[in-house]
Amino acid sequence: MVSAAGDTLVANRALERLAEKCGVAPRLVELFGEPAIELLGRALREGEARASLLLVAGPEPRPRFRLLLAAAPAQNAAAVLMADVTSQVSLRRQLLVRDRTLTVLKKIGVALSETIEIEGLAERIYEQTIRIIDTRNFYLALYDRQAQEVSFPRYVEDGRWQRMTSRPFQNGLTEYLLRTRKPLLINHNVSEQCEALGIAPQGRPSTAWMGVPLLVNDEAIGVIAIQDFERTHCYGPHDLEVLNIIAAQTAASIKSARLVASARRAYDELSATQARLLEAERLRGVTEAVGAMNHEVNNPLAAIAGNAQLLLRNSDGLSADVRVKIEAILEAAGRIQRVTSKMATLIQATSVPYPGETTILDVKRSVSSAELGGGGTSSGSEARAR
Repeated sequence: MVSAAGDTLVANRALERLAEKCGVAPRLVELFGEPAIELLGRALREGEARASLLLVAGPEPRPRFRLLLAAAPAQNAAAVLMADVTSQVSLRRQLLVRDRTLTVLKKIGVALSETIEIEGLAERIYEQTIRIIDTRNFYLALYDRQAQEVSFPRYVEDGRWQRMTSRPFQNGLTEYLLRTRKPLLINHNVSEQCEALGIAPQGRPSTAWMGVPLLVNDEAIGVIAIQDFERTHCYGPHDLEVLNIIAAQTAASIKSARLVASARRAYDELSATQARLLEAERLRGVTEAVGAMNHEVNNPLAAIAGNAQLLLRNSDGLSADVRVKIEAILEAAGRIQRVTSKMATLIQATSVPYPGETTILDVKRSVSSAELGGGGTSSGSEARAR
């Protein structure tokens, strides 16, 4: 029972023991400070008041109590019931944290299932991880066993993304996890504990470090790690458990991303091979047609060119106008011979649209083996550059 002035009129032994433990008098204001006096005033005015208050005295960590005050007007006082709810509040807080963690983990799963690029995966993992683990330093490392290299698709230091080049497989913390395939949490004395484990840390020294391996079929393909460069005892078993779950999701997503990339490469190679086969078949058809054309065209063309040359040699009696026409015939014959010769040795055929919704062979842009052997013409060079 507490008077309107805040003095304790009657108290049980439990309150007395609490006051002794806190080293103060058994009064509400001594135990809970000014909020208790405000609560008492409200109870006397309204007949009842309740609140959850932390002790302001005694050793840390200080417990939380739920206070229920009921006014006793006849005595100008209030009856006070106090209950320690520290464990209940702690449990509720843990449930809220776990609920939030599960929500974030679900979002990570959805985000990873929608991403098939390694860079995108790394970004999504970082964005979601920092929502449930307090860190401004994070990295994702991937291990290339064949090349014996470690790459860093995402490396964040002091909240800023750093571009990190690949490095040879060494004896750092990352490599230790790749070898052991087990999570590691070092909350203090990082250098000393690494030395005891035979690890030679790389880069900027950290004061707390936590990492988990990415496992696919019990093989370590990479590492997710977070670290702090100023604080110690930053992470706990719950953080390690959460990071382990994230790592499992990440490993599965990276495996899927690599399978998709491999399938894409195989498809591209198949498409390229098919294109080459189609081009070879098309060239074969062109070559066969050109062979027949050469036979049918070159024989009469040789006669035309030969007779034109004979006429020019015996040009006496030819008028200037006739001579010009014969020279034009000879030049046209030479052009036809060059075209048929090029078409007979085509190695790259290029088509061009032609009126009537069809295409025809573009002789100028097509490439022959004769051109490549001689360094190529300007049109051939252009076709090769494409």
